Amino acid sequence: MSHIDIEKALYRIIQGRLRYKVRDGLVLYIHEPTPELIYESYDIYDETYDQAYWRGVYVKEEVLPLLLENNYWSPLDDKEAEKVQKEIEDKKLEAFKEFIHKKKLGVIKREVFRLEKKWQTLYLKKNSLDHITCAGCAELTRNQWLISKTTKFPDGSLYDWKEASIPSATNYRASNAISQEMYRSVARCDAWRGMWGAGKGTEIFGVPFSRITQEQARLCMYARMYDNVSESPEAPIDEIIEDDTCLDGWFISQKKKQDTQKKQNQVDGMISNDKIKNSGEVFVMAQDNKDAQEIYDLNDGLARNTVKQRQAQIEGKEDMMNFKELADVKQDIGIQRQQQFSQSLKKGR
Repeated sequence: MSHIDIEKALYRIIQGRLRYKVRDGLVLYIHEPTPELIYESYDIYDETYDQAYWRGVYVKEEVLPLLLENNYWSPLDDKEAEKVQKEIEDKKLEAFKEFIHKKKLGVIKREVFRLEKKWQTLYLKKNSLDHITCAGCAELTRNQWLISKTTKFPDGSLYDWKEASIPSATNYRASNAISQEMYRSVARCDAWRGMWGAGKGTEIFGVPFSRITQEQARLCMYARMYDNVSESPEAPIDEIIEDDTCLDGWFISQKKKQDTQKKQNQVDGMISNDKIKNSGEVFVMAQDNKDAQEIYDLNDGLARNTVKQRQAQIEGKEDMMNFKELADVKQDIGIQRQQQFSQSLKKGR
């Protein structure tokens, strides 16, 4: 996206309104709703939901069987969506690790884009009939009510809806929603960083924080996110911070480290006995496969190789195998005997 697009989005957020050109000579502004209007809009939602319900409009739980019967959605799609989400995370982590290899990074980013499109398709399948439910009708009515109360002439007076319709203005607002990518770009741009750095902790938008718009609040959220990244002891280089995919990979990497440390602390608490703690090997019982994988991940590379070697040796045996018959155990015993022999020679001298 261009520098112009980013600055345009920034000043739209600062003003708290979207310019809506209906025709030549008629320009309106769709303002962000105040807290009072947002609060009142939920009364509109509740009223509409109740009216739809008593008219026999579907509720969410009744729509899912329709999707299932028509082979448009099934619980397997939800499992597939979870799988795709995990694949997206893995690819973003890979992008972070392969940042310096630009050609490989380009391939990874294209794969992330493909997976995100696939996830979106799976997600929309389950929610494709939401608009015919009580909740869908109530949310549409609520949004249109907010548009009717926030669309104004340039002088600030409410529009009279003589030449434009509320549905058309609602659709325009929805199709021009600020994307996550744009929020992040705005939060990084110099124009905003200067304002944020100078006004942070004050009434940066000219009003108390409790009265800023939802768009302004979201921009502040991303600004704080980038502050936290920059202040981290393990902060990545600027080029990674400016790359959304790679920075997401950095976040995933940091979370994995934190989760591993928490698990390590938990295991350390379980083996607080000094005799156990100083043992060559410690076995920890796992509750399920996921728990077992997390415990296995606490091993270093050498320990993991040992586990793999033992599994390969055990799988080749039909009968029960004695612990001392394991190749690495035999090697350790041999080393210990050699050390004991060397020590006995030194004492003999």
